[in-house]
Formats: sequence, structure tokens, C-alpha cells
Amino acid sequence: MLSRYTGTALKQLPIKQMKDISVPIPNIAEQEKIGSLFKQFDNLITLNQQKLNLLKKQKQAFLKKMFI
Repeated sequence: MLSRYTGTALKQLPIKQMKDISVPIPNIAEQEKIGSLFKQFDNLITLNQQKLNLLKKQKQAFLKKMFI
């Protein structure tokens, strides 16, 4: 793509040039594996967020108990 830029002061990539660029697309099996990996990441993020929220609540409870 870098070789298709035009202009000297302000680099541009015209739509006409972009239309000629081929974008490789993985096959369906690979797309499904990638999707599964992202789903696992989402689940892991959700679990860690829940754990963090629980720990924050626990911290608040401990602080409240300490100063009462």
C-alpha cells in the first residue's frame, strides 16, 4: 500500500488505487478458529472484570469494617 501513495507534501491514497489492492481473506475454517479465539478472550475479560468488581466490593467492605 505504501508504494501506492501519491502526493509529496500530503500523502494520499486515492480510491482508484485502493480498488486495485487485493485483500487476502482466510478460509471459513480459519475464520471460525479466529472467531472462537476472540470469543474466549471476551469470556476471559468478562470473568476478570467480575473478579475485579468482587474484589473492589470486598475492599470497600474491609475498609468500612476497619473504620467503624
